[in-house]
Amino acid sequence: MKRVLSFVLAAFLVVGMAWTGTPAQAAGKKLIAITYDDGPSIYTPQLLDGLKARGVKATFFMVGNRVSTYLSTVERVYQEGHQVANHSYDHSDLTGLSVSGIKNQIQSTNYQLDKVCGSGTSYMVRAPYGSVNSTVFQSVGAPLVLWSVDPLDWMYRNAETVKNNIINGAHDGAIILVHDIHPTSIPGSLAAIDYLQKQGYEFVTVRELFRRRGVSVQNGVQYGSCKSTGVDLGPVEKPVITGEVENGKMRVTITAQSGASVYYTTGTGKLNQTGTRYTGSFLVSTPCTVRAVAAFNMNGSRSETVEKTFSIPAVKNPRLQMEENTLTITCATAGAKIFYSLNGGENQPYTEPVALEPGTEIAAYAECEGYLPSEKVRASYSSRGNFFLDVLADQWYYDSIDQAASLGLMAGVEKNRFAPEDGVTRGQMITFLYRYSGEKAGETALMNMPFEDVAPDQYYGPAVAWGYENGIVKGTSETTFRPNRGITREEMAQLFFAFLRYRGQVEEADHAGNIDSYTDAAKISDWARPAVGYMTSISLLVGDDKGAFRPLAGSTRAQAASVLIRMTEKIETE
Repeated sequence: MKRVLSFVLAAFLVVGMAWTGTPAQAAGKKLIAITYDDGPSIYTPQLLDGLKARGVKATFFMVGNRVSTYLSTVERVYQEGHQVANHSYDHSDLTGLSVSGIKNQIQSTNYQLDKVCGSGTSYMVRAPYGSVNSTVFQSVGAPLVLWSVDPLDWMYRNAETVKNNIINGAHDGAIILVHDIHPTSIPGSLAAIDYLQKQGYEFVTVRELFRRRGVSVQNGVQYGSCKSTGVDLGPVEKPVITGEVENGKMRVTITAQSGASVYYTTGTGKLNQTGTRYTGSFLVSTPCTVRAVAAFNMNGSRSETVEKTFSIPAVKNPRLQMEENTLTITCATAGAKIFYSLNGGENQPYTEPVALEPGTEIAAYAECEGYLPSEKVRASYSSRGNFFLDVLADQWYYDSIDQAASLGLMAGVEKNRFAPEDGVTRGQMITFLYRYSGEKAGETALMNMPFEDVAPDQYYGPAVAWGYENGIVKGTSETTFRPNRGITREEMAQLFFAFLRYRGQVEEADHAGNIDSYTDAAKISDWARPAVGYMTSISLLVGDDKGAFRPLAGSTRAQAASVLIRMTEKIETE
């Protein structure tokens, strides 16, 4: 319940507040802000229904310890474009608290509100009872909002009285105080809104009231109204979503008025402070629905949400197959026409299987009336006779993967797909070296393998048994190997180091000093330092473009192929 102090504050403003004088009608529109305190409550959804029916945006000064109980209501308040604001955590009189106590009241409430609005959201503050002093001004870290119209709804509890008191006090630039915890305040304030709208008033959030009149509010300053400045910047205009077909997808462009940011989602993601911010056009697969808002501030100064669905389906991507030097292209979309090109040449219609020479790059797409064109798919038929759907001649790892596949060291994850960016596991890496060795694990090795998580009949079983017997690999414990865990760079260094030593390729010397050039040398484990040093000295492993080794980072299949091929070249030249 508000104190008697509210009578005084309705007449004039406390010391420290930015006095705005007697408002005059602003250019274009009479603007007014209605605010609701002390909620959310069981009555707030009814109020939201009424505000939505009237096209009104309001500001809700919420009490932090009520937010978790009514989280879905807070979500609705925010998503429907109202302003969410801070009314302390438990409605304590802030003037009786220390600096830390005031900050705790404000920050604890901000934390609760962030669950809906997203971290980084700015919240205006209304001190409980309108009670402020210099300590409050210095501690809240936000603009403070008072009021200029108080219908005393907390005292009268009568809808007609609430209505009349709002109407009698209303003026251009006013901030109205109401409470959404009293059932009589809901119909009373809605009835007043109906009357004032007919009188030409436009209801806006507190933040919009000041923005539209070109007034910049400041932290630690209290405001009770916003008089006319002779300027009305107008409401936030809705963004415009357009799309153009590009390579089987839709390139989406979103435009908005100057100075406004755009937030968007292409799925079920939330449009809030932590949502995706538009920085340039982007590609989507159809069908797809794009939702977006334009905002000068996502909390209380944003447009209505716009939504556009791109529903035209795309032709299914062509499927490329190679058998005995002959390329076959098919498409699952009935009636689609297929076009292809070889080695970057002109597109030509596909009518029958095509004989290819090794060393050919292929590109293909499909079209069909009533559909978006398919994506352009590419493939490579290497000079060594390998057909790749995801490894192309212009990629840095092309030759290493081509060699590793030709030597039988690495195989694809499925037919004609190598998955170069996939990670490599511990079981896979020892298997690659096992294949290169040409050796076979004997029955004794398989029987003596101590790892409970490695079965002899798994593809990596014989490789792990062979590696353990010959001192090339160790487990992560005495009984576990963890074959499916991604291998780290320092583990990979140790594995190759041990293999080369097994092959008699390593000169016995102290190699640990070779790691000193890495910016993160201190992060390399003691047990891995000799191995990393040796691998560095022979350039089998190198640092990144910032000079770091990144010992705990994983390895991709492309990186593993590159190291394998460099190793084979070293062995063959010695």
